[in-house]
Amino acid sequence: MSRFACTFTCTKLSQVYNAVAGTAIAILTATAYYIFSSNSKFRHSRQHRRKQRTAQSYSPLLDQHPSLQYIASGLTEKGSMSVVGIDFGNMNTVVAVARNRGIDVIVNEVSNRATPSLASFGEKQRYLGEAAKSQEIGNFKNTVACLKRLVGRAHNDPEILKFEKRFINSNLVEAEDGEVAASVMYQGEQKEFTATQLTAMFFTQVKDFTSKELKSPVTDVVISCPGWFTDRQRRALSDAAEVAGLTPLRILNDTTASALGYGLTKTDLPDASVNPNVKPRIVVFVDVGESSYQVSVVSFVKGKLVVKGTAYDRNLGGRNFDEVLAEHYIEEFTTKFKIDIGSNAKARYRLRAACEKVKKVLSANPVTQLSVECIMDDKDVSAVVKREDFEEWAASLIQRFEPPIKEALEAAGVTPSAVDFVELVGGSTRVPALKSFLASMFDASKLSTTLNQDEAVARGCALQCAILSPGLKVRDFSVQDWNAYPVEVSWDPASVPLPKSGVKESKMEVFPVGNAVPNTKYVTLHRALNDDELAAGSGSVTFDLDVNYVDSGNAARSIPSGIGTHIGKWIIQGIKKISPQKDDVVTATGAERSQATIRVKAKLDGNVVVSLEGAQQIEEVDVPVKEEVEASKDKKPESKEDGSAMDMSEDSAAPANKATESTASLKDTPNETSVPKPVHGQPKTKRVVRKYDLAIKAQTPSHPREVIEKWRALELEMETSDKLVMDTADRKNALEEYIYETRSKLEMAWTEYIIDADRQAFLAELSKMEDWLYSEGEDTTKSVYVQNLNHLKQMGDPVAFRYREWDERPRAERMFREYANSVLIGLQAEDGRYAHIPAEDLEKVEAEVRKKVNWLNESIGKQNSMERHQDVFVTNETINQEKKNLFHVVNPILSKPKPASKKEDKSATPQPSASTPPDGNAGQPPAGGEEVMEVDTNASEEKREMEVD
Repeated sequence: MSRFACTFTCTKLSQVYNAVAGTAIAILTATAYYIFSSNSKFRHSRQHRRKQRTAQSYSPLLDQHPSLQYIASGLTEKGSMSVVGIDFGNMNTVVAVARNRGIDVIVNEVSNRATPSLASFGEKQRYLGEAAKSQEIGNFKNTVACLKRLVGRAHNDPEILKFEKRFINSNLVEAEDGEVAASVMYQGEQKEFTATQLTAMFFTQVKDFTSKELKSPVTDVVISCPGWFTDRQRRALSDAAEVAGLTPLRILNDTTASALGYGLTKTDLPDASVNPNVKPRIVVFVDVGESSYQVSVVSFVKGKLVVKGTAYDRNLGGRNFDEVLAEHYIEEFTTKFKIDIGSNAKARYRLRAACEKVKKVLSANPVTQLSVECIMDDKDVSAVVKREDFEEWAASLIQRFEPPIKEALEAAGVTPSAVDFVELVGGSTRVPALKSFLASMFDASKLSTTLNQDEAVARGCALQCAILSPGLKVRDFSVQDWNAYPVEVSWDPASVPLPKSGVKESKMEVFPVGNAVPNTKYVTLHRALNDDELAAGSGSVTFDLDVNYVDSGNAARSIPSGIGTHIGKWIIQGIKKISPQKDDVVTATGAERSQATIRVKAKLDGNVVVSLEGAQQIEEVDVPVKEEVEASKDKKPESKEDGSAMDMSEDSAAPANKATESTASLKDTPNETSVPKPVHGQPKTKRVVRKYDLAIKAQTPSHPREVIEKWRALELEMETSDKLVMDTADRKNALEEYIYETRSKLEMAWTEYIIDADRQAFLAELSKMEDWLYSEGEDTTKSVYVQNLNHLKQMGDPVAFRYREWDERPRAERMFREYANSVLIGLQAEDGRYAHIPAEDLEKVEAEVRKKVNWLNESIGKQNSMERHQDVFVTNETINQEKKNLFHVVNPILSKPKPASKKEDKSATPQPSASTPPDGNAGQPPAGGEEVMEVDTNASEEKREMEVD
């Protein structure tokens, strides 16, 4: 790329981003060559040295924005895998990709950076994303919106009925499993699709246009979701991605994604490696999207972010401001124009869409005009809207922004004065009244918009995907998220033994609010072993563990009430009463032998999804120590007994019981490592801890595998059907276009190249085909359109060929003659250029040239004597081929090099080098004591390369 081209590209990109959100991303283009420098192969190549000089003109730009240089130096491409982040919004979705030149936002099929999160259904095909937006008014009842708010929810969820119903045009019904679904008319039939299926359909469209933009398949993705999403909603979102053929590496919280993008772009963060006591930078992220409001308090040090506290208002967003305007003008227009807009769903939707535009205009202007044409009963409505009036009507909404901020600060243990910056994310943060409110809570100078408010989440997701993907190497950066809801494990009290306290416990809080994410803990429980129960279970029993959100913490954290607190159920199988092995010293009491100790691994993964991943039955026994073993050991570790009824330990912590542990199946003899346990007056023994792996069966809110496979097959079928419909429409359009273009050419440009009778017959055939296209051919198959188009081309292609041949022949003839004349002029010149070539070879060349020229004269003469509607005598392809044949004969002869002269031969004799003297004393200094100068060949090569450039 030349310096001018690179500068022009940067200028154009800067203009675009100024119009959309800002100029920060445009500067990333200037960092391309610096990013390439991180690749060792490129860094040592000659291409890099040339490009480096071009990039030097951007050094001042990068000096002004060191954060861009920081990203560039930390992102290195290792493969061609897709590294995609998806900000799945309720209104729009933004897709970003991490590449070796930084983070790019992907444009969709109509070159928009944001894609409407919609799914619409027609008589023949589905319309997704941008296509669905154009169907939203005309195909009102069959267009489904608010996919993000529906996924993972039940039909009887109170929030669906109270908040979402008025924003969704389609009819919502209950699916077989209780999930909310949409009933739509698709391909002439009434069909129902669950929210998970609808989301998967939209993800399929996202995958399609992203793959086309990247020119490679898209599989690995990171998808964002609100921090208040529950386990059920996160699993449903992951299922939807899987149905769409995507592999979700992470379901990432919106505010955490923004924080990641913020942390990786800052080069001035406190460095804890230099000063462990350094004060972290505290940043509050305020994310106001279209439908929800999120606050997150995050601390930053170099290379790490820690989420300290979060809070939410799930039902407060930009659409609430639109609704305030709509409600006001419904009342005003009812009085003024005598129409009831509230009773007409389509009219209400159109008014709310107009109010959304008014809200955006009022963010920059004090007054604007609201107008909707033919909104209802052929009446146009309009009104003047002032910002001060809008802020007065929305005052109650502004007050709702305060409690989540206080709650998040309290959870983080941070005061407003300790906050360093407040980053605004989301389009609705542009409302001036909201900015003024935030400035009153914090110092106005702390409000910051260094992130792209519309694209920050997608960029953060792309960075997280780059961190998780093996295809890119990213600068080390640690992310510690925050658990929003308390999680507990519960069980049936009847299945556990009676402890010494006499009170049976039936639950344990495993992951409290604020627990680090991801995190793993080990829970130790005891299962009673009843002989009757063992007999009924063929010698083994099960242990049912229910995982729920803690009821006492749900009200404080405002968990969605309609989703419920139940997360899942895990059944531990194969718990047995283990018989003592030979030589075991049985010291356990009857009560101890009638219970089993179970150790369960509980995991809160990076998706903030809870699971119980494994279980083991633990047995502690004493066995005698052999004398030879005792004599060979000088020092023995001490043992401690674990007498607790329940125990919970972190993954990183050592087990509470220091006895040596071994793992084995119930059928195998465990490998044992001894810990001697001396007893006075008795033979010495050793304590052995045996572990037996147990089977565990999960019952989670995730859709069953067979259901996902069924939906995946259905999605592929619908995708194929959509493609066939689009291909059929494309072939129909191609036939229609050919009819109109060919008719025009027959009446003008092609009149000389077809006899009049054939022309009239061809025109009649075109008219006949046009009549068919608008009658019987209005709706037919792709193959019929292709067949009819080929039929017309059989008549039109010969005419088009003759026209093209006559039109292009002068150029082919001119190029042939110019080459032949240049050869003859060179042969006749007396400048000695061919003096070294034998005369017979030159005569051969001249004869061949004149032969070809004669052939050309005869062919062109005969062709010019023919009528233009007759078949072509000599084609342009033949003329060009004959020119190539002439070149292959002439060039080998005329390009023979001149023989080297005697003087040149003498000067070319190798001379003794300074490093190898004539006397053969290699490595010795030359006579006279002169020093030998070493030449840097690499430097000279570089210099020559620069001169050539």
